[in-house]
Amino acid sequence: MIFISINSKGGVGKSTLANQILPAYLFLKNEKKTRLIEIDDENEDSKDLEHSGILEIESIKTNKIKEIDEIFILDDDVIVDIGGNKTATIFLDEMRKINEFEEVVWFIPLGQGRQDASNAYDTTKTIKKLDKDAKIIYVLSNKKSNDLEWEYLHFFGNEFLDTPFKIETDNYIVIENSDVLNNAKTFSKTVFDISLNETDFKKKAKEAKEDKFERRKYLFLNRVKNEAINYIEDLKSDVFQKLDELLK
Repeated sequence: MIFISINSKGGVGKSTLANQILPAYLFLKNEKKTRLIEIDDENEDSKDLEHSGILEIESIKTNKIKEIDEIFILDDDVIVDIGGNKTATIFLDEMRKINEFEEVVWFIPLGQGRQDASNAYDTTKTIKKLDKDAKIIYVLSNKKSNDLEWEYLHFFGNEFLDTPFKIETDNYIVIENSDVLNNAKTFSKTVFDISLNETDFKKKAKEAKEDKFERRKYLFLNRVKNEAINYIEDLKSDVFQKLDELLK
């Protein structure tokens, strides 16, 4: 299966999905590394994952975009992270030339703003022109409240307000806002990588004794590890179960 994370607007959570959420989901399913291909002329977010043990990472610029043809003859799962703006346009045009959609799942992340939803709506229309039967899953990124319909007003629409459109579908997952996602980048790993760390940091903190710096360092690492474990457990009980349903 080819999992494509795309929205013509930047800063909507495409890389969080491709770099953090989908790799953990697929590793739990397949128990092996997943290939991640980043296509972006402006950013290289995949560099933040160079020490990951669950990803094989490749970065491609749009002048080499024909190299992606090979992923359509592979049997393994592949994640493709598409940059915003012109990169998304170039990629979608390339997909029209390839004309292979049977094993493709499109993920369209968006935030709470009107422009995010508008771009998601336009991206959907473009994908549907390529493949009218396209499997599309929306990703409501950076959730902060429990009132989804109000927080993502421009995705769900509202009968009492003048919202120009709404995306009428139950095909969506919700990604919670969490500091651990940003902290993971400091370690050049995914949150899932950090959750798998077998080091007993609490024991090391006790062994540090009078070395205050070492003691506090290991206590900090223990906190980060626990936050990562909790975040993955939350994903398992919610997001990953929803993905199981949507990907049937």
